[in-house]
Amino acid sequence: MKTDTHPKYFADGKIVCANCNHEFPIGTTKEGIRVEICSQCHPFFTGKKVLIDTEGRVDKFRQKTAKATGRDKKVRKKKTLEERVNEELAEQLKKERSK
Repeated sequence: MKTDTHPKYFADGKIVCANCNHEFPIGTTKEGIRVEICSQCHPFFTGKKVLIDTEGRVDKFRQKTAKATGRDKKVRKKKTLEERVNEELAEQLKKERSK
């Protein structure tokens, strides 16, 4: 049999919440695990309604919309079939005359 096939086990490992810094002791193969939210601060378990914005996504969205409202949208006029045909005929006529 092969030796050292199993990962190292840490009986005193910790899970740390990034939101409330609460630590949970746990036996695991990693010394420490960092989670974004835990049962101590999650709205489902606490009964509180809290907006948790760890990534700043709301702020990024608001900045993008603020930039977009200042821009004027360019309106492209869609060419009619007759205009497109006339342009193609004009191009073909130029090619024929240049020969």
